[in-house]
Amino acid sequence: MTKRILYIPFDHLNLNYGVLKDADPKTDHIVLIESARMTSGRPWHKERLFFLISSARHFAKELEHAGFEVTYLKAGTTIDGLKQIQKTLGTLPIYSAEPSSFVQYQQLQGFGVEYVPNDFFLTSRVDFKLWADKQKSFLMETFYRAQRIRLNIMVENGKPDSGV
Repeated sequence: MTKRILYIPFDHLNLNYGVLKDADPKTDHIVLIESARMTSGRPWHKERLFFLISSARHFAKELEHAGFEVTYLKAGTTIDGLKQIQKTLGTLPIYSAEPSSFVQYQQLQGFGVEYVPNDFFLTSRVDFKLWADKQKSFLMETFYRAQRIRLNIMVENGKPDSGV
């Protein structure tokens, strides 16, 4: 019996990260949405757009082979697609890993999507905010050094080494 809907953005196609890492084929219904806004809302290189769509469609098939119920929808927008799946499955809770896009983050949050932390990156939004709140200006070098220390990468005696 389906208990929740898991929305998978096209840049989260991995069973081991994000909302899928704890997914259960017995209770979770996966939805991927090919939105017209995404495909036509910017000047994509044709091959890149083909790669994104092809990857998502192949991933949907992989999920089905892994035992998941999967719906791949085409809709005007992501929210339109989520409304469409709710008409089919009912108003089940919808979960997703935090989107990378600030616009999509706000749109999904406004629709009531519940987030799990996005672990596709080494630095989460929370970790970035902790760093940013302490800064007078934003320099990549300062950020990278702080992350090297936080993650203990190329660090000696608590300080970034020269990398040599």
